[in-house]
Amino acid sequence: MKISDLTKPISETPLPDEWDKKMFSPQTSFARMVAYAKERAKQVGRGSSRVAFVIDYQGRPTILKVAVNSKGIKQNQEETQLLDDYYIENLGITIPMIDHDEDNGDRITWIHTEFAEKITQKQLEKFFGGIDMFRVTAYLDSQTGKSRNMYGDIPEEIVENEYFQKLQDLIISFDLPAEDLARKANWGIYQGEPVIIDLGYTDATAKLYQR
Repeated sequence: MKISDLTKPISETPLPDEWDKKMFSPQTSFARMVAYAKERAKQVGRGSSRVAFVIDYQGRPTILKVAVNSKGIKQNQEETQLLDDYYIENLGITIPMIDHDEDNGDRITWIHTEFAEKITQKQLEKFFGGIDMFRVTAYLDSQTGKSRNMYGDIPEEIVENEYFQKLQDLIISFDLPAEDLARKANWGIYQGEPVIIDLGYTDATAKLYQR
């Protein structure tokens, strides 16, 4: 593979050829799906609804997120719809999606994305001009009417920051909750830029956690 190919986004690739795709069908339990993936890939993260694995593709790492329950299915549905949106893709503030489960209708058991390096909270806030990310997300949530802003206005130099503008565009244009994006766990570094690596928390999925 050419060096340039290592930085070129992968447009689409299925699960590894040696993987049995039937293991991700409605007939397979969530526990068995996760166990099957664990037998074949390294787990690098786990939340309450999805597990993330590293899959090597032609010499480069990629990420596979597998649902562990119905909430994970809903997060995969929401994230797939957002990452597949041309406008969001061109904002350059989200991790590129490679592929997703298309064999089971709305029951999207897995989603495949590019790999992002880990980011520290300090690095993340430096990209945004050195401001506390909780101030940023509180401000954005107040703009969409999702919560009151307890931190006051954002300095003009931050408003003009390119990453702030991209995030603001994303949140306002798609009426998304911003609060979850204050934490480094939802971000990574892809090709030297900060990107959101978990966009599954939307108003629709948030309701599932309020029940």
